[in-house]
Amino acid sequence: MMVPRPAKVSQSIIVRVTQRYNTIAEQRDVFESHRHHVFSVAYYMTGDEREAETILQSTFIDAFHREMQPTITTLDVVLMAQLRRRFSLDPVPPVVSEVEGLGNRNVRRTDLEEALWQMPERERLCFLLRDVEGYDAARIAGLLQTSEDEAQRTVFSAQLRMRSLLREQRLQEQSLDAIA
Repeated sequence: MMVPRPAKVSQSIIVRVTQRYNTIAEQRDVFESHRHHVFSVAYYMTGDEREAETILQSTFIDAFHREMQPTITTLDVVLMAQLRRRFSLDPVPPVVSEVEGLGNRNVRRTDLEEALWQMPERERLCFLLRDVEGYDAARIAGLLQTSEDEAQRTVFSAQLRMRSLLREQRLQEQSLDAIA
């Protein structure tokens, strides 16, 4: 024979289940709205979809352990911790001289990706955060735990290095075309 539970207990259970459901839905929304950002930075740092997926999962698990509804700032901090475990994000010597421009030449995505893989890890990350994700120097400095001036220098050096690498690719293509 079942004994009916008091209304207060049933109502309390319903409230907890509803709150839990709302939390899960809110967490799903956070995941869906920031998943692409975390994955793309992880992918362009690793060059490997599986590793990027692992970083994505670890980032969200750690972020949800910190906060029920992590912000993009929290996700970025956790993502940087994941990247620091895998990469040396130490400062690198900057590109010193101004690199000749590329003219009006359109740059292919494959050329950009190839040049990106050739960059030092810290510059690659700064380039991604600034020129792909649109972060300002202050935000990058906070994530790299450095001064804003150092972040700006690294971003500038990364941009110069990218131009230099793309120019080298262009010259190689031209020399191959001349041979053919």
